[in-house]
Amino acid sequence: MNPDVDLVPLAARVSAEELDQLAREADIVLDCSDNFATRHAVNRACVAHRRPLVSGAAIRFDAQVMVFDRRQANAACYACLFPEDAEVEEVQCSQMGVLAPLTGMVGAIQAMEAIKLLVGSGETLNGRLLLIDALSAEWRTVKLNQDPACRVCG
Repeated sequence: MNPDVDLVPLAARVSAEELDQLAREADIVLDCSDNFATRHAVNRACVAHRRPLVSGAAIRFDAQVMVFDRRQANAACYACLFPEDAEVEEVQCSQMGVLAPLTGMVGAIQAMEAIKLLVGSGETLNGRLLLIDALSAEWRTVKLNQDPACRVCG
């Protein structure tokens, strides 16, 4: 509807060099991937080029959304929340399942956060992790500060 908007959905594996180029050219990056390796690679590219990252994830009845806007002083990055060298059990939706409407909610929240970033209006989730429990219909936010020892942005 707006000829000035160029949305580039990516449904393919890209090399590190391609990812670096894509992040360099983007105004905002929305990460909707389902594994830590991809999330960390996207985060590194966003940190390198100071691009806001809107991250969303859902599994079973739980979801999380956060904005990592390294254009802001002392803002955290994805690796501050989930360090790359941490031993994390990778749990995938294909094995554990995910409530389909929950992924729609996460996508809608990510879209709203991206719009707020683009127009510079409202308060984004930068520095705050939104946690959604669909079973109890409870939402809460947790503040996240930059980790000075973070290997990506510290």
